[in-house]
Amino acid sequence: MLLWTRTILREDGIEFYGYKKISLDEILQKAGKDGKKEDLKFMFARQIAPYNIETILSILYIKKIIDEFGDKVNEVILDSLQWKDDRFSLSNIEKGIFVRPQILYSESQYHIAVESKNKLRSVGYRIGHIYLDVNKISEMIKETELEYMKESLNYLKKERKVTNGIVNILDFWGLTTLYYIVKVSKHIFGIDKYEIKEFKDKIKLVNEDEYYISGYELTFKYKEKELRFRIYDASHIYEEEDKKYKGEEKKYKEEKINSYIALAVLSGSRYILLEEDPGKPSVFPKIKYFYKEAKEKTGYDIILLEADEKKLIERGIIGEDSYVKLISKDKITKIINTISKIYGI
Repeated sequence: MLLWTRTILREDGIEFYGYKKISLDEILQKAGKDGKKEDLKFMFARQIAPYNIETILSILYIKKIIDEFGDKVNEVILDSLQWKDDRFSLSNIEKGIFVRPQILYSESQYHIAVESKNKLRSVGYRIGHIYLDVNKISEMIKETELEYMKESLNYLKKERKVTNGIVNILDFWGLTTLYYIVKVSKHIFGIDKYEIKEFKDKIKLVNEDEYYISGYELTFKYKEKELRFRIYDASHIYEEEDKKYKGEEKKYKEEKINSYIALAVLSGSRYILLEEDPGKPSVFPKIKYFYKEAKEKTGYDIILLEADEKKLIERGIIGEDSYVKLISKDKITKIINTISKIYGI
């Protein structure tokens, strides 16, 4: 793949490296260039689950890749890496939205956690310690008509992941993400056959480290190509890779680990990160430092295809803080068409 390195300059003049930004066109141009069909592997690094809008964007990217260069592609994999050991924060909209879901273009909020807001604010839970109230989820589904969530609940009940009326936040939103992808893919790919199941697998990183992973997987075919969407907790990968490369020195002592170290060796294993451009002024200096440190420690850049909501914000489709909100039943088709038109995919 033809890649270009982005240099990030901090106020003190220190140069930040650590990622190479790749365009969709470059992915299309380089797919299977050596004459062999190849697997294209993408990843989201979200503590709980990717958001509705960026999920649509990623699926549209995948469709364009297969439509234009399907003869060079074997299968497409999109892994969403969860992080149960990260600290939960209700005030962080990117985490809080999963216990207080909000619907795009609506003022409604639904507190679905077992714990109260005050308790969540005061105790400082790890994400994996959060549980959701199934009755509250059911009430939300009834009011919002987001039926794919009911399918997720039914699956979890059948597999005995619901105990005493509660379910773990990662199980619910992980599986719900896959059912949402099914709903969106019926519009985008026109699919009617798919399979969702629990999976166990082993992945091998570019540095030869191997890890067992387990979670939920959605598979279906489009134009005879296998598409695999997996979501799983990657805490053990984040922690072990950080421990291997980073040692005891920590510039940002409040942070337990630098998870971007794991993302760097995953990128070295041909995974492309779907994420915001870390060169933007809005990105915290700490995050920029983590990219740089990951490159310095591992020797690998993070390959990044930007999941950029800026065009939607500029067009007034979404607000600055609403990109994480759920898309209501009657808006999904419109949002899909809008994103496709604005991004040219």
